[in-house]
Amino acid sequence: MSGLHITTLGCKLNQFDSADLAGALREELPLTSDPGAASLIVVNTCTVTAAADADARQILRRRRRENPRAVIVATGCYAERDAAALRGMSEVDLVLERADRPEAARMVMEELARRFPGTVSDGCAGRVVGESLPDFGDRSRAFLRVQDGCALRCSYCVIPAVRGPSRSVSPDVVVRRFRSLLDAGFREIVLTGVNTGDYGRDLDGETALPRLLDDILAVPGDYRVRLNSVEPRCVTPDLIERFIDDPRLARHLQIPLQSGSDDVLRDMRRNYRTADYREVVSRLRDRMHDIGLGADVIVGFPTERESDFRRTVEFIRSVPLNYLHVFSYSRRPGTDAADLHSDVPPDTIAARSRRLRALGLEKARAFRRAQMGVVHRALVMRGRTRDGYLRALTTGYIEVALEAEATENEFLPVRITRVDDSGRAFALPAAPA
Repeated sequence: MSGLHITTLGCKLNQFDSADLAGALREELPLTSDPGAASLIVVNTCTVTAAADADARQILRRRRRENPRAVIVATGCYAERDAAALRGMSEVDLVLERADRPEAARMVMEELARRFPGTVSDGCAGRVVGESLPDFGDRSRAFLRVQDGCALRCSYCVIPAVRGPSRSVSPDVVVRRFRSLLDAGFREIVLTGVNTGDYGRDLDGETALPRLLDDILAVPGDYRVRLNSVEPRCVTPDLIERFIDDPRLARHLQIPLQSGSDDVLRDMRRNYRTADYREVVSRLRDRMHDIGLGADVIVGFPTERESDFRRTVEFIRSVPLNYLHVFSYSRRPGTDAADLHSDVPPDTIAARSRRLRALGLEKARAFRRAQMGVVHRALVMRGRTRDGYLRALTTGYIEVALEAEATENEFLPVRITRVDDSGRAFALPAAPA
C-alpha cells in the first residue's frame, strides 16, 4: 500500500491547494486514483454551505470504509472553520487547518512515519508546501493561485473569516510559477483566487489584475490563460481591453450575481445593484460575441420573497448570461445573515433552485447552439468521456465531445456540429478560421 489519494471539494482554489500539497509529497507518495491503494488519503473540504460540510463528512467516512489502514487527513475550509468537529470523527487521523498549511507536508509525513515506521524517508518530513511544482496529475490544465482571502463582507459568507483578508501573490512569483507550469507541459493555466479581481490592492498601489495579465502574457508561447470568478465591480474597461488585445486570454468570465433583486442584494451587502451588473455583462457581450458568461446565484436568502425570486428569474432571462451555478442559501454561524429570520420553507428553496437550474440549462443550450458552425480554437484535454469521446475546451468554456481522433494536449480548430437536449456539444476538427 503506497501513494497519495486526494479528494477535493469546492472551488478551483481548493484544487490548487490540493495540487500544491501533492507536489510537495510526490517524491515519496505519487498520486493514485484508487483510495483503496493509498497509504495517505487527503480530503480537502469546502464549507460554503451546510451541504458542503455534510458532503465532506460523508466522503471521510466512505474513505475509511474503503481503506481502514490509511492515514486520513482532513484539510481545507471546513477544517479551518470547525476543526473540532472533524477531530471528533473517528475516521480522521489528522486535521490540517489552513494556518498549518506551510507545514502541511511535514505534519503529514510525520503522521505517516508514526503509523508506518520505515516507509518514508527522514528528509521528506522537513519539506513544506510551495517548494515543488504543484502536481495536477495527468492533465492539460493547471491552476495558479494569484490571490487568497477576501476584503468583502457579504452578510451570508463565511469565507473571509476562514481564508482571511485579501492577499496577493507577488507578480514576480506569479510569473515564475506560470513559466514553470508551461515548462511542465500545461497548455491552459487558470488564475485562481477567492476574489481574483481584487488582485494587487494590497501591494504597491500600482499593480492590479490587468497589469498582472500584461506580465503573464509577455511570456512567449502557445498557451491559454483563463480567469476564475471576477466580481462585477472588478470588470473594468482596462480588464476588458486585455480580452480584446490577446487571444491567449480565454474569452470567458464567471461574474457572481447572487440575486436579481436589488432589495436582496442590499441585504446580502453586495457592492453593486442589478443595473451595474447589467451594464457589465452587456458591455462584455457587445465587445465579444463569443465570450462565455456565467454567474453564481443564491436561492432562498432569508429575506427573499416570492416577488424577489420572480425579479431574479426575469433579470437572468434579460441579460446575456450563458450558464448558472445555483446554490441554496445555507445558514453559516458567525455571519450576519445567520441572525435573520427566514420565511422561505425548504421545499420552496428546492423548487426555486430547480427552476433556476432549468433556466441555466436553457441559456447554456441556446449559447452552444448559437455557436454551431463557428470555428473555435479548442484545447484537446487528456482522457476520454465514459462513452469514449475525446474532450476539448473552447475559449468560451464550451466543452465539446470530439467525433474524431486528435492529439491530446494540443490546440485544435473545431466546429460544433450539434447540441443535444442536455446541452452537450459535439464537434469535428475544422480548417483554421
